[in-house]
Amino acid sequence: MNDDALGSDGHTVFQPTPLQQARARLAETQAAPPPADEDFPEPPVAVRAHNPIVVAAAPLLALIASARSGRIALDLPSLHRRASAAAQRFDAAIAGGGHDAETQRRARYAVYATVDDIAQNLPGQAADGAEWARRSMVVRGFGENIGGDRFWALLREMLAQPAAHAELIELYHACLAAGFEGRYRVAHDERGQRSAILASAYAAIPAARGLSETELVPHWRGTPTARGRIGFWAPIGLAASIALGVLLLVVLAFRLVLIQTGQPAMTALLALNPEQPLRLSRAAAPVAVPVGAQQQRLQAFLADAIARKLVVVEQDPNSVRVRTTVGTLFRSGSDQLAPGRQALFEKIAEAVAGEKGQIRVEGHADSDPVASLTFPDNVALSKARAETVAAILRARLADPARVQAQGFGATQPIAPNATPEGKAQNRRVEIVIARNG
Repeated sequence: MNDDALGSDGHTVFQPTPLQQARARLAETQAAPPPADEDFPEPPVAVRAHNPIVVAAAPLLALIASARSGRIALDLPSLHRRASAAAQRFDAAIAGGGHDAETQRRARYAVYATVDDIAQNLPGQAADGAEWARRSMVVRGFGENIGGDRFWALLREMLAQPAAHAELIELYHACLAAGFEGRYRVAHDERGQRSAILASAYAAIPAARGLSETELVPHWRGTPTARGRIGFWAPIGLAASIALGVLLLVVLAFRLVLIQTGQPAMTALLALNPEQPLRLSRAAAPVAVPVGAQQQRLQAFLADAIARKLVVVEQDPNSVRVRTTVGTLFRSGSDQLAPGRQALFEKIAEAVAGEKGQIRVEGHADSDPVASLTFPDNVALSKARAETVAAILRARLADPARVQAQGFGATQPIAPNATPEGKAQNRRVEIVIARNG
């Protein structure tokens, strides 16, 4: 190591020994990446920094902290060169920042002492550690080698008057956060004192004192804007909507009341019709009606359904009707077909497609009352069920307009409603065709 380690400009210059030159040549043969490609985070400079001293020191502190954490791998001579260049930029920044000489001296002292403390304790650098100690940042800037002890003394002095040294206390706190330990590095039984001093420094920072205990970030509130004026029609529309909603509730309430109170009257009206057809006391002999060709065609087409007792084909002097004989055609209280029943009505549609004239689908129900918002009575329910069957027929006829639907409720029973069997017969659908042969 050459004793003339100061260049012509007064800066510290490392002049390696032959052993160090050999190590340097070995590093070059290993094709180490250039410094520009290292994973070293350069801290961004804030546009409006509340503490310009900390901003000026940030690149140098980031450099030494990265070396301490292992994010960059530099030997001590290379680290010293980079740190010296960063220190020159730091000195120039605080010199032009309008700070007094004492503030600049304490700021430079803290940063230099931090760089020296960390650099001289990096692992694997013992060979060059002695040379760093002889040419350390504190020695270069202040001509002394007691940076560790003076750091703590200056910080304690400033903590006694935090308002007068707010920016410097924040800088010293940043140095501690970067890794400065000083004499507490070896005094393990006193490390709790370092933590206490670090906490005291943080508490003395104005920015830390201004943080809320409940808010995660200080600037969470949005930009206040003037409220938009409510248009003329907005209150009117709101009032109209509320009025319509109230009227709808009133209509639904009255409908439910009408359904409940009207059921006895409907039951009384249905009781006027006898369950059995009227018979003359002296009935004449029935006139035999010959089976027509139209009835025969329908019976032949629906022979399988008739054999399974699903339908019957009947005729009178004016019409031919296909009547269902199975009680479970629809879901309870609904106009939706029960599973497997649609195929029956599709077969009936194919049967009547070849017949002429209008087709009337009649829905009938038993005497059990039904009351809901959808179907207030049995007439409405039977009409809806007739419409369901009519839709199946229309889909398979060339002229859908031929089909009409009508609901009779429980007004035309064909069996007494006193037994479950009789009610099952009354729950039926009849497809009526005008007789033409």
